[in-house]
Amino acid sequence: MKQNNLDKQVLAALCYQGVIPVEWELLKQPGDAVSQQGYQHDNTVLLQGLLAVDEQPVMEHDEELSSLGHELQRIDHKLNLVLELLSQTLRSWRSLPVPVPVRLTVDGVEWDSGQELPVGEPVLIKLYLSPVFPNPFIASGRVQSSHQGDGCSNSASVCFDDLGGQVRDVLEKVVFRQHRREVARARSARPGGSRSQG
Repeated sequence: MKQNNLDKQVLAALCYQGVIPVEWELLKQPGDAVSQQGYQHDNTVLLQGLLAVDEQPVMEHDEELSSLGHELQRIDHKLNLVLELLSQTLRSWRSLPVPVPVRLTVDGVEWDSGQELPVGEPVLIKLYLSPVFPNPFIASGRVQSSHQGDGCSNSASVCFDDLGGQVRDVLEKVVFRQHRREVARARSARPGGSRSQG
């Protein structure tokens, strides 16, 4: 039981932080099962795509395998370029909201909502996690908190409804990878951060 609680605390500490476009709308009633299943499928495809594009080919020391690795990198670069051009074209057809600061975990999301939201009400939220993929991560949930921050900004947090096991698993991987990257970036930004310790 203690281990289970520790796992939950670790997952809660891991978060995806960024400045991304967010759309939200209050719902008159919680989302139905059919809509949830549709979101789960689309979210799984999106998150798996993010992981695949973000993955770097492994370079081998063997000369033959190394040349294969270089060829895979070249193909990977071309595919990323095609994806970027395609996403730029799609974005030009669709206007996205202004990006705002976001903190995403596997359980929910906190963002600069721009206005106060009624606590406890059902909400549908769309998070545009990557400029490469113009499709959003879509989830329903309930407003957990909403308050005015510094200046005129309002922040809100939403606790997700059941995302489904597969979506949650892939989202954990995306959040962990982005969190690890941010930690590495912060370490390298510190004086002497690029030098090995010990």
